[in-house]
Amino acid sequence: MGNVIHKTVPIQVWVDVDEGIVEFVRELNDIPGVRTHASCQGTLGEGGAEPYRAFVSVSWDRDETLRTLAQDYDLKRDGNNHGVVYPPAPDNTNRQRSHSVSSE
Repeated sequence: MGNVIHKTVPIQVWVDVDEGIVEFVRELNDIPGVRTHASCQGTLGEGGAEPYRAFVSVSWDRDETLRTLAQDYDLKRDGNNHGVVYPPAPDNTNRQRSHSVSSE
């Protein structure tokens, strides 16, 4: 992904993810070509002066993946191959996805 000097190999790593967004991060990581980089479950409903939505920072390595993200999710691009994805509203749990998600 991106311009690298050395050949890279994707590996599974363990990270700490906010409980309220774990399943969404897993779902995004199941999309071929997606890498998640950062996430937060947001603060909506928790009070505070400036509440914000849950989000996941992602990158992708092919146009097909970008089309999937743009079609299936609320994607805000932040460059050529990266952006922020917001989970669907709670009442939109039966949305159609154009990618297949494993049930592991």
